[in-house]
Amino acid sequence: MDIDPSSPPPLGAARILRTRVSSGHAAAAPEADHVAIEEPLGVRVQGHDYAVLMCTPGREEDLACGFLAAEGLLSGSEDLSAVAPCAPRGGEEDMGRICNVALAPGVAFDPSAHQSRMVASSCGLCGGKTVADLRQAAPHRTPEPPAQLAVADMLTAFRTLRKAQDLFALTAGCHGAALVRADAKGPLLDVAEDVGRHNAVDKLLGARLRAGDYPLAAPTALLVSGRLSYELVQKAVLAGLSWIAGVGMPSSLAIEAAEATQLGLFAWVRDAGVSAYAGRTQFVMT
Repeated sequence: MDIDPSSPPPLGAARILRTRVSSGHAAAAPEADHVAIEEPLGVRVQGHDYAVLMCTPGREEDLACGFLAAEGLLSGSEDLSAVAPCAPRGGEEDMGRICNVALAPGVAFDPSAHQSRMVASSCGLCGGKTVADLRQAAPHRTPEPPAQLAVADMLTAFRTLRKAQDLFALTAGCHGAALVRADAKGPLLDVAEDVGRHNAVDKLLGARLRAGDYPLAAPTALLVSGRLSYELVQKAVLAGLSWIAGVGMPSSLAIEAAEATQLGLFAWVRDAGVSAYAGRTQFVMT
């Protein structure tokens, strides 16, 4: 791909020089390329340091709110008062971006009981809930997956997600996630990208929380460009989603959690098919 050195890279990407070495050939001359940015985002709650997330720039307020929803600190949109960027304190000049989340009056938060921690882009275990805890925390209105889904609609939704991943197309180094109607028909409702797949999901769900729609009111599902692990099932359940689907395979704990909470779990969405691991949905060929 030809890169115009005079044009700035898009948000979330950094321009670098790379040298390509192939077997049996001399090293090529260095040429420009793009990589996905991974950098820290400080999350404060009521002005207190809560966590440092390693993530890709963009939609920081959404990410902070989605992360805290998965932590259980924000159980619904009514628990959020405001979220906004804030300046670093002394000694935090290298932190980069920082967001402060203000809780609504009456929302319990004891800063003395929490120690700030680093959350890597490859690790999204938020809240530390067991499957039993997750079943108790699940919204009572969590919809069951639909009785039927068309394989063609599922495949179309994932092709649309892939085409919408502009940062991945440029860098080949980030994950994508999308919200879609529970029947998998129609346009994608929202798309997010990040070096961490759980961050991409948090950006989607945090946006819904900030919009006053968390847990989500309409039957909605989640598409993920990678594998499906427990923490992604956790996020989907707490958001009241109907089902989750991914290009990769699920973990055993993800399947167990989905079965325990009546969440549809579909994976290995590729070629001309999809594999069902949890839920009673019947896939039909159309």
